[in-house]
Amino acid sequence: MKRASRITGWVLVALGGLSIFVGASPLFPIYLEAFAVGAVFFGAGAWVLAGKDLRDTIRRGLEASRQARRRSRTQSRRIDERAAGGTPLRDPLLPVRILKLARERSGILTLAEVAMALEVPLDQAQAGLEACVRAGNALPDYDLTRGHAIYRFEEFTRRMRRT
Repeated sequence: MKRASRITGWVLVALGGLSIFVGASPLFPIYLEAFAVGAVFFGAGAWVLAGKDLRDTIRRGLEASRQARRRSRTQSRRIDERAAGGTPLRDPLLPVRILKLARERSGILTLAEVAMALEVPLDQAQAGLEACVRAGNALPDYDLTRGHAIYRFEEFTRRMRRT
């Protein structure tokens, strides 16, 4: 490091320290401004004293962090699109038809029941049930005795219990 850079760095660090001292001193009425200016001077002095190699390393690290954040956002966006998209519903009223079927069947349905009763393919029945889950109408569950997934529509199971 050149002598001029070293001197400049130490002068900036000294000015930062002095400014922070002024902010901490009860003799001067400026507190927040002095701390802010002191932090800027101190940071600038540390940046100059760090040298070119360390500054380059810090820049590369910041750039890598930005790229990782961008990559993470892109991946999470893709996952959200896949989860929301899944199999698109061919029949936009399929969730309503599933709700009617759930009301008729005491609020508990399986994938196979939905597919057979509504005469839709399994992937469409699955997409319709998932739409009901996302809307908050159904809760996915697993029936251990039969060994398959079931969907509980609490609105209809409660109503059946009251009567």
